[in-house]
Amino acid sequence: MMASADRPILTFHQWSYLRSELIWIYDHPVPREFHHAKWDRTEGHWAWYVRKGRAKVTSDSGTLTATAGMWLFVPREEAHQDFSPDIHLLSVYFLCQWPSGENLFVHKGGAVLKGSGYPQLARVAERLERLVRKNIPEADIRYATQTGDYSMFLRLQRQFFLWLDLWFKARISCGASLTRLHAGDDRAIRAIRCLNDAPLDRGFPLSWLMEETGGLSLSHLDRIFVQEFSLTTRKYWERRRMQEAKIYLETSMLPIKEIGHRTGFHSDAHFVIWFKRLVGQSPLQYRKSPRDPTRPKRFFN
Repeated sequence: MMASADRPILTFHQWSYLRSELIWIYDHPVPREFHHAKWDRTEGHWAWYVRKGRAKVTSDSGTLTATAGMWLFVPREEAHQDFSPDIHLLSVYFLCQWPSGENLFVHKGGAVLKGSGYPQLARVAERLERLVRKNIPEADIRYATQTGDYSMFLRLQRQFFLWLDLWFKARISCGASLTRLHAGDDRAIRAIRCLNDAPLDRGFPLSWLMEETGGLSLSHLDRIFVQEFSLTTRKYWERRRMQEAKIYLETSMLPIKEIGHRTGFHSDAHFVIWFKRLVGQSPLQYRKSPRDPTRPKRFFN
C-alpha cells in the first residue's frame, strides 16, 4: 500500500502512538439556556447526531446546519452555536491525537453528513451510549473520570473503537486529510511517551526522561525536542497538566484541591494561581463556564 499526502502509511507501532480516548457520550435534549452560545474548541473532536430539531454552528470556516437524522462534526475553533427550541442531540466528545497533542485531522473546520449515508455511525454510537449508561448510570459528561475494572473498560473501549473506525471513514469520505507523526528522532518519541505516561502527581519525570533517552542531559534533549515539537519538555509537561486539569474540571465534581493534587500541585492556592495565569479564569470559573454548552445544567452547579 502506497502512502499519499492525506493518507500516511505508518508502522502499526507508530499508529499506536495515537491517543484515542472517549471523554463523554450522552443522548438527551439540550437545555434551553444553551441554545445560543459562543465557545472556543481546539482540542479533541465533537460529533453531534441530531435526533430532533436543528443545530447551526458558525465559525471562520463558515456555517454548518444539521437537522434531524444528520451528523454535525463540530469545528475545532471559535464558533457560535444556534439551536432550535426542540433540539435533541446524541453527542460524542473524544480525543484522537498524536503524542504532541496534534489532532488526527488537519482541517479545523467541521462537516455535516446525512445519517442515511452512514447508518452504522448512529447505530454504533447508540449502542455505545446505552452500554455506558447501563454500566455507569451517572456517567454522562463524567465518563472519563468514572472508575471500573479492566474488563468493563475493555468492553466499553471495544465499542468505542468500533464507532471510531466508522467516524474515521466518514471523515475521510468527505475529504479530510490526516496529520502524521512528525518526529524523526526516536529519542524525541521516547521522551514524549515518557512525558505522557508519567504520573502527574509525582512531578516532572527528569530521571525517567534521562533513562529513556540514553542519559542525555536535559539541555541536549530540549534541543532535540524543540526541533521536533517546537517546545521544551517542561513546556510540554505543563501543557499536559493543563489538559488533564481541564478534563477533570469539565467531567468531574472533584474538589479543586484534589484536582490540583492530581496534577502535581501540593498547594491548591498554587494550582489556582497557575491555572488563572494561563487560562484567564480561576478553576471554579472555568468549571462553571460551559465548554460544551449542550451539557446538562446540573453539572454547572
